[in-house]
Amino acid sequence: MSKTLAIQLPDELQEQLLQRANKLNISLESLVLQSLTELVSSPNPDEFDPILPLLGTLTAKVDDIGENHDRYIGSALQQEIASAE
Repeated sequence: MSKTLAIQLPDELQEQLLQRANKLNISLESLVLQSLTELVSSPNPDEFDPILPLLGTLTAKVDDIGENHDRYIGSALQQEIASAE
């Protein structure tokens, strides 16, 4: 079962949405439904990961962390133990 929802769009927003819908060759209604579906399917904002904004912005001299993370963790632990003694 589906429901009808009537909304008032500011003229500028309606024009932007119509342009986007035309580019995608879909109706305004389809565009809005797709957008709302994506909105409710996206992760819960309460579960926001603070690391996400940093993705792609940081650089490191080491580029094999994924392959050798155990070695790096072990090395860091050994350094920590040595500095504690």
